[in-house]
Amino acid sequence: MTLSQRTILIIVSTFIALLFILAVTSDIILLKSFTSLERVVVADNVQKVRNEIEEGYDEILASSHDFCRIIAAHGASSLNTIPASSLVSRHVDLVICFSDDKKVLSSLVVKRDSSNGAVYTAQTFEQLGEIIPLVNKASQEPLTGLVMVDGTPTLLSITPIADKHVLLMAGRYLDAEEINRITALTEFVFDLVPVSDGNNPHEISAALTSIAHGDENPVQVINKDTVAGYTLFKDIFDRPAFFAKITEERLLYKQGKASIIYVLSSLFVAGGVFCCVMLFFIRGTILNRLAALTQKMSVITSQSDIAGRLPVSEHQDELRDLAVSINCMLESLETAEKGVRESEERYRMLFERAPDAIIIIGLDGDEAGLVVAANQAAADQHGYSLDELCRLSIYELNTPETNKIAGDIFAKILGGEWVTAELWHQKKDGSQFPIEIHAGLIKINGKKYVLGFDRDITQRKITEETDQLHLEEVRQLNEELSRKAIDLAASNNELETFNYSVSHDMRGPLTRISGYCQLLLEDEDIVLDDYVREYISRIYESEKWLNDMIDALLHLAQLSRVEIISDCVDLSKIAEETLHELILENPDRPVKINIEPDVIVSGDPCLLKVCMINLLNNAWKYSSLKSVTEIDFGIDRNGPNRIYYVRDNGAGFDMKDAWKLFRVFTRLHDSSQFAGTGIGLATVQRIIFRHGGHLWTEAEVGVGATFFFTLP
Repeated sequence: MTLSQRTILIIVSTFIALLFILAVTSDIILLKSFTSLERVVVADNVQKVRNEIEEGYDEILASSHDFCRIIAAHGASSLNTIPASSLVSRHVDLVICFSDDKKVLSSLVVKRDSSNGAVYTAQTFEQLGEIIPLVNKASQEPLTGLVMVDGTPTLLSITPIADKHVLLMAGRYLDAEEINRITALTEFVFDLVPVSDGNNPHEISAALTSIAHGDENPVQVINKDTVAGYTLFKDIFDRPAFFAKITEERLLYKQGKASIIYVLSSLFVAGGVFCCVMLFFIRGTILNRLAALTQKMSVITSQSDIAGRLPVSEHQDELRDLAVSINCMLESLETAEKGVRESEERYRMLFERAPDAIIIIGLDGDEAGLVVAANQAAADQHGYSLDELCRLSIYELNTPETNKIAGDIFAKILGGEWVTAELWHQKKDGSQFPIEIHAGLIKINGKKYVLGFDRDITQRKITEETDQLHLEEVRQLNEELSRKAIDLAASNNELETFNYSVSHDMRGPLTRISGYCQLLLEDEDIVLDDYVREYISRIYESEKWLNDMIDALLHLAQLSRVEIISDCVDLSKIAEETLHELILENPDRPVKINIEPDVIVSGDPCLLKVCMINLLNNAWKYSSLKSVTEIDFGIDRNGPNRIYYVRDNGAGFDMKDAWKLFRVFTRLHDSSQFAGTGIGLATVQRIIFRHGGHLWTEAEVGVGATFFFTLP
């Protein structure tokens, strides 16, 4: 089936399906609506008939009141004096006056012949007298209801006259004449259908069931042309007596069906025209152009000419976009084919010129175990020509030891694993050499092969043996270096112990010398020459200087042994507190201080505080000869790492002597100008190094010095 045929079939099928859905929907919804409306109209008509029948009670009651006044004034016998024409004008067919003991005192009856109804007899009066016990004579309220008199329904009212001890019955026949009168008034034709205790017609039984379920005026569809409405009348004993049945033509229903048929016909005609127009449009604007594109594409496909192109229409629509897309696809295919050819050429060159050996081994049929392809490197590696190598089995290239494990290797490869192993092959001349293989399973045109990359590792094996010898030598050197490190640590420990012992042993003699010198200088009984007093003063000062040196050495040794406990340290706060104490000691000294706030580092709080105190004391001391002391502390962020600095505008020094600056007891300035022990900067260097940082300085004579340090 062509696309045109399928398109026509789809459009027609869709249209028929829509018509079917619309017809079903109309039948279900619209006809149901018309049926409901029809029931409402018929029920209203039935109610109108019922209202007209029940209005007869009002007329009978009005006439009963008039007759009661006549009887009350003139007695029960006065009823016989009323002419029958008075009953006809009042639409009353009978008036009977009963005594309390059911005797007929007087009566006035419109006579009916056999064609209009039964003539009342004594039995009829007796039947009416049975109703008397129902009347509550004390209430003086009339009783109304329906009675069947000789098979004729009769509207009846019973009015007690207490002072006369009589009952007045007035009634109207619901015979053919009354039915015709009501029909003329309401314009609705109806019938009275009696209700029996059993064997009722189906429609009466259905109407009784509907009334029992709360439907006052049930409506039933008799057939496709007629519909009937029912209203129930009960007798004076509250028993179902008869139905008033109205039968009407189903005009609304027929009009609804006619309207639906008209609408569906209109839709069918309009849909047919629409389908024809759409088919003509689709065939002219889409299908013909699509057929041309298909024909051109078939030519390109049959000739395998991907360089061909489809004609592109000038109209901006989907078919033009389709032609452009197909042309782009053909162009992409042409480019891809060219790329595949170039890729095949590149991989062929890569396969042939690869420095490592590449071998493809068959696994299926007659090719099992044979070398089906190899590159020139594989042939050269084994001493064969390329043609000779491709006629051999892999088992001929393996040594006997390798063939013993070849089965396990092939099993792993067939399981999907890429295997890397060191094996031994043999050359054409019979010599053996080690190789490293990396092999795995590949599939070409549904056949299984093993792709192997082989590398001659003879030189690597020689290198590994040589490296093993070198590693043994390095291991021996490391052991010797470890022993020397242990010896050096022991020596350093002994040296620290010696320094500590010497420092403490020197305390006693120095203390005695200091004490004797102080006694000689302070004793007034001893008379000393001036030059002797000067010598003793110099001995005393030298002892104090030497004692300070011992304290500095002990402090330096202690810094080398103390354990570092890392925490957050605020260097800005330490700088502020240190300089504040220095200013309090020299309140008259002009000072300009710049401290960068919130410089937080990680390190040992005690050691870093000693470091900052030494650097700031050093800056304070060497800038004491300036008119205004300037000291800065901050961070240099120009580099990749944070660099902290302490800068002063003091005496400075020559940078060629900077290497001496951090040595113990080494001073670059005269002690007469700047006092000190020469231990402070050595202490700073040891603290920074113990934290894993670096310390250096930049200075200029007479300009000042800057000490830089880093912390990890």
